[in-house]
Amino acid sequence: MTEPLQVGQFAIVDHEPVDRGPNAGIFHGRGPADDRAELYVLAEGTTPAGEAFAGHVVSAIGNTWHTLDLSLTGALRRVYDEAERNLRDWNQKSIAQHRVSIGLTCFARRGENAVIAQAGPSIIFHLHRGTVRSYYSDDEHAGPVGMGAPAEPQLTRLPFAPGDRLLLLSTAALGEIDDELIGGIVALPIDRVLPDLYRRLHGLRNLTAVLVASRSEAAVPTPGPADATEAAPVIDATAGTVAALPAPASEDDHEDGAYQPSLFIGEPGEPARVVLHEVAPRAINIAPRLQVAPIEVPAPLRRAAGDNLIAALAAERQLRVAMAHTAAPAASTVAATSSHRGGPQWRSAPATTEPTPSPGERQRQRGGSFSRGLVRSDAPPPPPAAGHEIIAPVEELAAGVRASTTLASPGLAGPIAGTIATENAAAYASGGSLVRVRDNMGGRWKGGGGLSKRRSTTSGQLPPTWLVVIIGLGILLALVGYLVIPGMLEQDRTARYASLVDGAQRMLATARVQEDPGERRKALTEAQALLLEAQETNPGHPGADELINEVAGAISTLDAVVTPAAVDTLADLSQFGEKPVTPLRLTIAEETAYILDSSSSQVIAVTLSTGEKSVVFAEDKETKRGRPIATAMANNAEIGRNTLVVADSEKGLWAFSAEAGLRRLAFAAPSGLGITDMAIWGRDLFVLDSAQSTVYRFSPGDGGYGTAPKKHLSTPDLAAARRLMVDDEVITVDANGAMHRFAGQVSLILSGAGIDKKLAAAEAPQSIGANGDIALLDAADDRIAVFRRDGTFDRQYRHKDFENLTAFAMRDGVGYVFTSSGHLRRITW
Repeated sequence: MTEPLQVGQFAIVDHEPVDRGPNAGIFHGRGPADDRAELYVLAEGTTPAGEAFAGHVVSAIGNTWHTLDLSLTGALRRVYDEAERNLRDWNQKSIAQHRVSIGLTCFARRGENAVIAQAGPSIIFHLHRGTVRSYYSDDEHAGPVGMGAPAEPQLTRLPFAPGDRLLLLSTAALGEIDDELIGGIVALPIDRVLPDLYRRLHGLRNLTAVLVASRSEAAVPTPGPADATEAAPVIDATAGTVAALPAPASEDDHEDGAYQPSLFIGEPGEPARVVLHEVAPRAINIAPRLQVAPIEVPAPLRRAAGDNLIAALAAERQLRVAMAHTAAPAASTVAATSSHRGGPQWRSAPATTEPTPSPGERQRQRGGSFSRGLVRSDAPPPPPAAGHEIIAPVEELAAGVRASTTLASPGLAGPIAGTIATENAAAYASGGSLVRVRDNMGGRWKGGGGLSKRRSTTSGQLPPTWLVVIIGLGILLALVGYLVIPGMLEQDRTARYASLVDGAQRMLATARVQEDPGERRKALTEAQALLLEAQETNPGHPGADELINEVAGAISTLDAVVTPAAVDTLADLSQFGEKPVTPLRLTIAEETAYILDSSSSQVIAVTLSTGEKSVVFAEDKETKRGRPIATAMANNAEIGRNTLVVADSEKGLWAFSAEAGLRRLAFAAPSGLGITDMAIWGRDLFVLDSAQSTVYRFSPGDGGYGTAPKKHLSTPDLAAARRLMVDDEVITVDANGAMHRFAGQVSLILSGAGIDKKLAAAEAPQSIGANGDIALLDAADDRIAVFRRDGTFDRQYRHKDFENLTAFAMRDGVGYVFTSSGHLRRITW
């Protein structure tokens, strides 16, 4: 399981500090969230335009890393290849002043495995068990990425345990402070590392720093004085609980405390919070409301506006409530008078007291009119005095509820009739009318005894003539289109299908008589495209399906994919040495495989029968042994039987055998010789010097190859050669995968006609089979391709164990490959 790490970073871009610079990135590979590879990248420009282009390279690396699910070493090599490709494409399209190169530093981790990769200017500081160690690019990998040479990173395996830290830093920092001081800063408490670096390096123009630590270290941000003097508090309205702010740091903790908060490491999901202060509610001043007398609207007008019986009941209820409230002040006045005089006192009646008239007598006094008797003679009650609360009596509320619940019962006739009569009387008094004009006269009973629901259709207005004509034409056109257009489309589809099938048959006939495999594949591919289009035009037609099967079979025959009889694992070197094994050459003896490891600058011998591993050659300045750059197998009397020959970077030649051990050979290297590759054929040694476009031939003598060489081949076609094979002819492979065959001084480019996918970066040409066919490793496509001597494609071997191949060799008809995961495998064809 890959435990997440804590990451802190800052950058200085054109003298401006930022929390995240463009030249650093953190990416995750494919796979489950708890078991996927993590990558931490830092790039820095080595040319004037390189600093601006480095961010683009980091983005491209991130896009590549997201798609990888390989071993750490294999994925890192793929990342550096992607970076070199981006730089190469830019430099090829740019003038000299705009060409770029960079230094690239990577830290990859997956589970318990951790690997750092460096190319160009690069420096990493690692704190492990209280000790800080720095890692630099060695001389071989110190060249910037993008200068034309293949981007081969320096890989180092690290023990990354809980409590460890790793600092990726731009090398510009070494111009201000030395590495010992930086190592001391890395060992400080984790919350002081990045602030201390920034304080010492803030004067640089461009700088990037990335600090990676395990989660076992608690990292609490320590704000500086500038943060402590913030006047406006920040309120986090999204937090569930509010915690108090930590006490600000003192001036003694940092000499210059004005750091950006993003420079410190902190746990994710812990935003700063401020205690929320209670705020007293604002007093609301409610002004006295003005009492406005309601405006009475005549009842007929209210009914015309939509009032119903329920509204009438509500009006009656309000009227009764108002009358009750009017009586309340009078009752209080009587009570006050009684209390003042010692008891209830009644007002004296006038001297001429008359009996109270009955309702019938009052009606006769008003003139005997029934409708006028419905009009109240008393004045409306005055509005309640200020300070009295308007509350309806309980019995009035109960009466209103009973009235609303018994609306449909006959018992409602009394209140409703009284209310309607009161409204009618008010209408008479104001001169209104009791008759309301109806909007719709429908729904009345007619003389025939039925309801008249609608008018006769003859009385309606007919549509205009032009509208009828247009509708008719539209219907006619729709009918014609429905009947005619499908047939036309079907005829066109049938004609198109027939044309596509005829074209595919012509291309298939051309492919049958074509001798050139490349032209045959081209014709079959065009026929397949035509048939697929015909199948989409007329799905389900059996003719196209039969032709598609025939074309697919012919293309499969051209692909010539062959599965090896067996692929066996002979040894596992994934845990050998401090650095992952990166084979530059693979040479096979009768019982031993020799691996030239470019990462550790040594030659490793692996016993084929037991898998036992040992180092037989390593760079040693005391014995004047340089870095090994090429190997070949000798089998003659002068050098020895079954003897490995090693060429080093100091133009030295060495021989190793199990019986005689390691010894130096005489070697008459011409002036200015640069060894690109070498091979032994018969007794002679052939050395490729691509810088001088020459292949030298050395004849053996006493103690080695001490005689002056001859120029066996000299042609400009050798300038791009990287690998060499010699038998009766000279075969070379360029860096871009192009193959050259030399007969004398005549060069022939092997076309590879007939292959399904062109070789991208083929290497390690080997002779295979009795016909002298040439086998090439195509690591980009996970295969071994075989070509005839005339350059035409013959077959290709594919297997599930061919993923991430890095080296290939042949011995007595048996193939041997080495994978990026550190496994040596044997192939039985």
